[in-house]
Amino acid sequence: MRCLRLTHVNLRVDRLPEALRFYGDVLGLEPIERGEKEGRGAWYRVGASEVHLTEDPTPQPPSKRHFALEVDDLAEARRRITAGGGALEKEEANRFWTRDPAGNRVEIVAAPRP
Repeated sequence: MRCLRLTHVNLRVDRLPEALRFYGDVLGLEPIERGEKEGRGAWYRVGASEVHLTEDPTPQPPSKRHFALEVDDLAEARRRITAGGGALEKEEANRFWTRDPAGNRVEIVAAPRP
């Protein structure tokens, strides 16, 4: 078996309105149709993959599990996240980590330079 691509990542969020602001307004992800699903949530397109949010108010401890988003302008991504109230958890030369309002870890990676 050979895995061909990542289709989606599903994240638990405890406060859907705050998550919608972070993923839609701050990160600028494209919302897509969620279809007929139980409960509250939202889906976003990221290139050929998707980020799915499912609202669940059950407290969860923060973890190092994460997913990564490649961006064309790392400085602009850093500016948008901090302007949107996000904190930078760790920074390296070509990437940084932040958390969404539910504590899910998100790695932001600079696209390779040609």
